[in-house]
Order: sequence, then structure tokens, then C-alpha cells
Amino acid sequence: MIDLNECRIIDLTEEVIPGELKKDGSYLHGEPAGGRPVELQEFTAFGARMHFIQGQTHTGTHVEAPYKYSDTGTDLGSMPVECYIGEAAACNFEDMEAGAAITPDHFLSAGVKAEDIVLVWGNPADADDPPYMTFEAIDWLISMRVKLFGNENIAFAPPGTPFGTGFGDARLLLGGIVLADGLVDMNQIKKPRVFFIGLPVKMRRLTACCARAIVLEEIDAE
Repeated sequence: MIDLNECRIIDLTEEVIPGELKKDGSYLHGEPAGGRPVELQEFTAFGARMHFIQGQTHTGTHVEAPYKYSDTGTDLGSMPVECYIGEAAACNFEDMEAGAAITPDHFLSAGVKAEDIVLVWGNPADADDPPYMTFEAIDWLISMRVKLFGNENIAFAPPGTPFGTGFGDARLLLGGIVLADGLVDMNQIKKPRVFFIGLPVKMRRLTACCARAIVLEEIDAE
């Protein structure tokens, strides 16, 4: 049993500030996250304030399923719940050089084990030229049956390849792994192994959905 009194709760979730259209016609402006706005429309039902929500499924911190790129891929609501929660290897690659290649050896050195969740982050200063995942590293993670891959400041594929424009195309990872994207402040994590929770709604036909992503990190005994 996890004792929350012995854990530090670290929030890796980007705050989303939506616009809101009130019933009286007034409007509260939001702040689009990454250029992707979320809009709320207020209404009353059962004597309470409720909202219709309109926005992109890939806004802010979110998880993605294989259905994003494949009609036959598993959708978000059909993935086993175990994919979104469990032990995680925390891979701090902040000391890697800008534009460096991440290989299977890097994950082995970071202690990644079969069926882990893998959390990876680089140096924010290298955002224009981040370390990138090699094809060998992607294949290795899939072969290790990694449940979820979460990243910040890491490119998904080698630059100069069909999948390597900007931060890259994650379709190769999503061939066999759930993705947690838009994670923030991952450098708060100090331990090599933590417990990750990033649960989406249980809804069919979704390729992605916002999630509240946190890790539980064990506190050292005094």
C-alpha cells in the first residue's frame, strides 16, 4: 500500500485557462495553451452551473493512444488502465548535449525495466535543438513492453528523417506505447524511480485527452 505521508506529490500538469461564455452573454477570455484554445459555455441543469466544453484533445498535458495514427489502433478508452498508472523510471537527460542521440544504452543506464512507465526530460535551454530518440531506442522501448512514455524537451525521432521535423512525429512510439505529452517541470523529480499517475477519461474513439499527471516520489527517511 502506498503511504502518501511518505511521498512527495509532484504535479507535471500544465494549467489550462479556458474562455468562458456566461449565460448572461458576458465572456471571460482564456489563454490558449500552445495556440490551442479551450472554450466553455455555461448552462444550468439540475439546479447547478454546468458547461459545454469545446477544444482540441491534444491541449495542455494529455495522453495519446495508438488510434491517433491508425484506424485499427487501440483508442484511449480501450487501453488497459494499467497503462496510465504504475512504477516509472525517471530518466534525467539534462546533461546531454544539445542535439545528442538517445540510444538504448541511455535507458539501460537509467534503470528502465520491462513494463515500466518511462519519464524522460532534457534541458529547457536546448528546446531549439533537443536530444532526440534514435530508431533503435524506440524499438528497444517497444520490445521492453514499456507501458507509457512521457517526455519534456526531448524530440520523438531523429532530425532529417520523415518523422523528425521539429520535436518530431511520435507515431513510431505510438505503434506500441501510450504517450504522455505536454508534461511540465519534470526536473522537479529527483529520484530514479517514482510512481506515475496520468489518467484520462474512459471514452471510446478518442485519440487523446487531457490528463492530470502527477508522480509520487518517496521521501528520504531522516
